[in-house]
Amino acid sequence: MAVSVSVVAMLALMAPAAWAQSGGLWKADGIPIQSHITGGPWTLEQTGASNAAPSAGYCVGGIPQTNPGTERMAPYYFPFVTGSGKKLHGIFDYRPRTTNEAVVAASSKDGGLTWQFEQEVLELNKGICPASDLVDIGNDAGLGHGYSMQIHGVTFLYNLDRTAANVDLSGLVVHQLTPAAGEPLNPVPPTLDVPQRTTGLLNPDGIIGEIPGLFPKTVLYLQKQVNADRTGTTALPVAQRCGAPVIFKEPNPSHDIATPRLATTDDGINFTDLGPVNGLNDSTAVGPTAIRYVGPRGTVLRLQDGKWGLLFSGGNCLDGDSDAFHFLGYAESNDLRNWTVINGIQNPIASIAPLTVTFNSVTVTVPATKPVVGNTLGWFEGRVYSPSFTLNDEHEGTLTFAGYHTPRPNDDRSDTRNIGRVVLRTSRTIVDISNGNDRRHDSDRDDDDDRDDRDDH
Repeated sequence: MAVSVSVVAMLALMAPAAWAQSGGLWKADGIPIQSHITGGPWTLEQTGASNAAPSAGYCVGGIPQTNPGTERMAPYYFPFVTGSGKKLHGIFDYRPRTTNEAVVAASSKDGGLTWQFEQEVLELNKGICPASDLVDIGNDAGLGHGYSMQIHGVTFLYNLDRTAANVDLSGLVVHQLTPAAGEPLNPVPPTLDVPQRTTGLLNPDGIIGEIPGLFPKTVLYLQKQVNADRTGTTALPVAQRCGAPVIFKEPNPSHDIATPRLATTDDGINFTDLGPVNGLNDSTAVGPTAIRYVGPRGTVLRLQDGKWGLLFSGGNCLDGDSDAFHFLGYAESNDLRNWTVINGIQNPIASIAPLTVTFNSVTVTVPATKPVVGNTLGWFEGRVYSPSFTLNDEHEGTLTFAGYHTPRPNDDRSDTRNIGRVVLRTSRTIVDISNGNDRRHDSDRDDDDDRDDRDDH
């Protein structure tokens, strides 16, 4: 099954005439807006990081620098956001390209438009500087994909271990949290630490979301088997493997297999795998409109009519990568096992820049309809993924997500791993969400301030 490019439209904004308006369950209240952060570690924009000088200003006099004011929230990604309305709390993966990685906590009082730094923990290269502004340190394989949930009154932080011997092989790294004033990640140490790992999760790449209201605690998580579609018992026929990427600059196709799965736990450490779910992706599909990959971050919604919803990210062979960064989508299920994708790659919530390809002699435009959030913007035209949704009310919430200007970080070192947000409204009635513990127990919530977020646009 051959794919070739006939036209590539990698534009920051597409002319409205190029799209048919997508309808459906979701509507956007305004366009996605990039977030900014006050304080915290070094950011890309504060001294002008670039391809020529990727570490510009990272260190001065041999000392790593902090964010001196309020800057664009980069290089941050994989947001995990809790709270409601305008009062939000976030855990973010801070990751300067091949230089460092850490887990950062921040809070927002304006629905995620701006964030106030609170705490940085599990830093990989604390106190280490590159040789000059022109080079990197050479290692950013720390702990990422942070997720937090509460079990029997105990709060846990879960992270993917990116080290070569452990990534997508070992259990997720687990820390128990006892939040303190100004230190929501207390007592997690400031530098990389692996006190314990989950058991029972298969090749976990991250927890997509917990299932709200189910006992024992049930999670939807992502199994990622690296290089599995051409090796061992998981090998697929050649016709079911991705060919060489035709859109981006990845030199080789991805051969990973990504499988969303369910699991339960009684103690937050030991999990029982319940098997894969159906309908979200097809690991044998190679076409440009298929969903081959699902990402390790999303939000599960419990709906009033008894159904479940899922905001997720997805991708396919066009991307040359299994990280599922082509679009943000939405699916529903009656039983959590079998899912129907409602907003997929052709009618997404959000998408990278549109493109036109020829597949088996047929010209296809991806996506076929205008995304719910509107035309693709420059800060997420290369990658869009890791959606985290918080409620404003039963029909409205804030979607926080990550975006890259280019598909590969090395192609634009000044504009990668950005955080942004958009307000979404739905005709569905949402009863609860997977990251809703903070919302349910936030005793200092200001209902008047949280009631409406629309003036932010």
